[in-house]
Amino acid sequence: CKEIDSTTKPVFLKLFPVEGYIYGECYGNVENHIKKNGGNFQYGWIIWETPNVLLDAEFHEVWVSNEGEYVDITPKVDGEKVILFLPDSKRTFTGEELIENIRKPLVDNEYTRGIIDNAKKGFEIKNRAYKESLNVKKKKIGRNETCPCGSEKKYKKCCGAS
Repeated sequence: CKEIDSTTKPVFLKLFPVEGYIYGECYGNVENHIKKNGGNFQYGWIIWETPNVLLDAEFHEVWVSNEGEYVDITPKVDGEKVILFLPDSKRTFTGEELIENIRKPLVDNEYTRGIIDNAKKGFEIKNRAYKESLNVKKKKIGRNETCPCGSEKKYKKCCGAS
């Protein structure tokens, strides 16, 4: 944690996932929650551990209640009830690109190196797809152009239909 942000301390947070919020979509979930309930947000890192293999820090956003309490409202795929959260005093999510996890091996062997290499490759693919989706959203699509969803229909007869 000190290597990520030496100015903050990690805290254990109970999860209070909100029904209807999207798994793994903390930025949108927190933004919607602030609009409905007030409060603020805090960027930071969820620290995951694969025992005797590696530590994995995932950039994350939590809701900050009006009383200043950190609350993780984003549902987790594995149904965790508690997370270790390290607030980050410097990094922010701009929406321009994803932020890669920080991984620290607990043991140096071929298996652990393979996990880390595969995760890096997966991130590169995911980030490239994310950036391409942003470009599609920014580009004005003509009504008679082929729909970018891949249906091969005209945009006006597909995703552009009212």
